[in-house]
Amino acid sequence: MPDHERIAVDFDKTLTEGERSYIHEEPEDPDEEMVQWVNEQYAEDNTIIIWTARPWEAAQDTVARLTEWGVDWHGIRMEKGNADMYVDDKGTTPADELTKDGFDGDGELDGDETEGDTTDPERADEQSAESE
Repeated sequence: MPDHERIAVDFDKTLTEGERSYIHEEPEDPDEEMVQWVNEQYAEDNTIIIWTARPWEAAQDTVARLTEWGVDWHGIRMEKGNADMYVDDKGTTPADELTKDGFDGDGELDGDETEGDTTDPERADEQSAESE
């Protein structure tokens, strides 16, 4: 892997939580784990490009949200295209990246979970075997 990567990050349903849309003019809620991950990548000298399907008319509001949430980024690209599915050799999901870096969706680093946590299927199997 190169020392510095260019990372394109989607906005809606990647940096945001829930199903709210800018189209309805309601403010979105940030996905705090993704914001943290993006900022960590930025701090590691990776280039962060916010790449969204939103139209250019929504650019000002999109930048305002990024600023409000404290997201560090280098550039923004609007209108990435509209499709029901993207097939790409470089694609990954936010969950893939967070899991790779030690997050499993519970807000804590792996290994910090409580004894009875069964959110990780491998740990659930281990805990089940231990209790038998």
